[in-house]
This record gives sequence, C-alpha cells and structure tokens, in this order.
Amino acid sequence: MTYKATGTKNSSGQDVQEPSSLPESANTIAIAPAAEAEVARASYVIINVEHATKYEFKYTSGGSYVDYGIVAADGPVRIDINPIAWKGGAGTTGHVSFIYNGKNS
Repeated sequence: MTYKATGTKNSSGQDVQEPSSLPESANTIAIAPAAEAEVARASYVIINVEHATKYEFKYTSGGSYVDYGIVAADGPVRIDINPIAWKGGAGTTGHVSFIYNGKNS
C-alpha cells in the first residue's frame, strides 16, 4: 500500500498521511481471448501450452494474420509482440494469454 500526505499536521507537527491507490502503471491484467477474437492491443503475449505448434497474430483490425512460426515446446513462453488477435495451434481458448501492463484490474 502507498501513502500520501494530506497537507495537515498532527499535534506533534508531523505530516498526516492517508492510504492512496497504486498508480495505474502498477497494475497488470491477463485475458485469454478465443482464437480470432479481436481485443485491445496486448503489451505482450504468453503461449500457455507445452507442445510445439504454429501461431499467427493479427495487428490491425481488418488486417491479415502474420505467421509467427512454431513456438517451442517448453511453455509457457513469453513473446514480446503487441497483437489484437491470434489463431493457430488447436485454436483453443486458454492457449494464449494477452497481458496488459498499466491497466486497472
């Protein structure tokens, strides 16, 4: 928890503090969108499966999917890309997580 000064002093002359919320940049959320579902642009992606399979990612609405290639079989694997959708593998929800840094959860 963080604290902020209230601008007042207590009877000992010390600044009075109160709890404050964390800055938005301190929050991270993850979602597991269904294959081919367009969502907000991710900060990065995690492949959650533990088998080698080919994935494709879309970066613009109305655009085409870009072949990322085969992801190694030692999942989960972090990929520093910023897509809005994915497809590939078995196309199962939960295989791919989109991570958002600096979002309120």
